[in-house]
Amino acid sequence: MIAKILKSKTMIFAILLAVLSVLQASMEVFTPYLSAQGVGLLGLVIGLAVAILRVLTTMPLEDK
Repeated sequence: MIAKILKSKTMIFAILLAVLSVLQASMEVFTPYLSAQGVGLLGLVIGLAVAILRVLTTMPLEDK
């Protein structure tokens, strides 16, 4: 099942987003680089990326 998950761009993006979120929460690695407006823009970019990945998804994980 892990091999199938790693074939999914959506799942890879989700894992990367989770890792970056943990880094930010624990070490505040992005705080020096992002203003409040930057955080809002980043949220918009993440939302658009998820929507695009969903549109590109053509088959369930079980079929990969």
